[in-house]
Parts: sequence; structure tokens; C-alpha cells
Amino acid sequence: MGAALSNSGLALSALCTVIGLGAWAVLWLKRRSTVLPDVSVPEATMAFGRGKERFKRAACARALCSIINGEVQVLEEVLDESQGKHPEFGGVLPDGRGLLSVTLDDLAATGPASETEAFADLLLACTAFDAAWDETDEWNALTMKVVKHLKDDLHALDRIAVLERQAAGSVLQKAAVLRQRLHGDRTMKPESLEGSECLDVPMMLSMNTRVQCPVCMTMRTDLVRCPTCRNVGYCSARHLQADVDRHQFWCN
Repeated sequence: MGAALSNSGLALSALCTVIGLGAWAVLWLKRRSTVLPDVSVPEATMAFGRGKERFKRAACARALCSIINGEVQVLEEVLDESQGKHPEFGGVLPDGRGLLSVTLDDLAATGPASETEAFADLLLACTAFDAAWDETDEWNALTMKVVKHLKDDLHALDRIAVLERQAAGSVLQKAAVLRQRLHGDRTMKPESLEGSECLDVPMMLSMNTRVQCPVCMTMRTDLVRCPTCRNVGYCSARHLQADVDRHQFWCN
């Protein structure tokens, strides 16, 4: 009898394990089915100037947040794109709005809270003054330029005020931190920069696709560029075609 009970217990344990693994597999497959294509920094910044879908811009905001902290070149690229310094890559809309202006508009617009929080997090990341260093630090100098650009050029406080009237929870708290930073309080930090898990986050390609082929990572001066956005160059027409599904998701 004891052996039978023991065997029954083992069988039940095995069944539970199988059920558990099955449930995990279903969740994994579901997650994999919604995973977004990898994106490069030029493609992510381009999405704000060309992208028509808010959820793609939110995904790019979250992707940029994942790598921007302390990365001077990435923050510099964000600021340059916002100020329209690379018109040859189409980062500015016909009405003159650039990356950070579009981010502010998305921040104040009605939409899923997970997306709104992604835009708030991007602005927080771009204005995160590092108190361990002074104003001469390259990163800190850039964050101060971003704050000035947001406040003086883009009138960000008006749109943050709109957000504060309609937001709640962590989004409201982050909006308040943004407002205080624009008023000069560099020490203000949100309780958490953790974004919503409801938003898919694409992996960032570790290359500048304006100068490097995303398929084979070859760097050349005569790259075959995407004819639509020119933000991605390929070593050959064959590699352009090989990458068409991934890139067109962000380009269109």
C-alpha cells in the first residue's frame, strides 16, 4: 500500500510538473509571438519623426531607455534628432517637430498608460543629471542642454501640466518629477524607473546602422541605403533584401 501511495505521489508530482511546463511553454510562445524586431538607435530615433503608430514610438522609447543611461553618444543623438540636425535622415516631421517634441505630444495625448509611461521614462532618462559629477561632465552638460531645449524651445511644462491633470499612479509621479527638473531641481528622482511589463521592448542592435550593415556588420563608405529612410545602410542589395522584414517594421 505504501509503495502504491508513493508511486501515486510521484505520478501526481510528474503530472503537475508537465502541466507547469506546459503552461510556461504557452506563456513563452505567446510572448515570442509578440516580440518586436530588433531596432538600432537610428531606427528608434527615426520612428519619432516618421512613425505613424504610437505603440511603435513607445516601444522605441523603452528601447532607448534600456541603453541611454550614461551613454553620451546616444543622448547626443537624441538631442540632435530633436533639433533637426540630421535632415538627410528624415528625423523631423513636415511641421518641424522632432523627437522630443513628438515625445511630449505623445505624453500629453490620450492612450494606454504603459505607452505614456514609456515616453515619461525617456524624458526622465534624458534629463537625469548625475550628482556624482559636476556640470562640466559631458553627460551632465548634455542633460542640461536637453532641459533647456525642453523648457525654452518646446514649452514642455505646458504639456506636462496636461499630463498631470489626467494621469494617475506612477505616471503622475513621474510627471511631477519632470516638472520639478524643468524648474531646476536636478536632484529629483522618481521612486522607480521600472516601466510597465505590458509593453513589448525590442532588443537594441549594438551598431550604428547609418554606417554599418546590420546583417554582416561590415563598415563601408558606399553602403546601399534604404531608399525610404536612409537610416540603414547595407553592404549589398542582397543584404538589404535579407533584412527587409525587420527594417520595414520600423521604417513604415
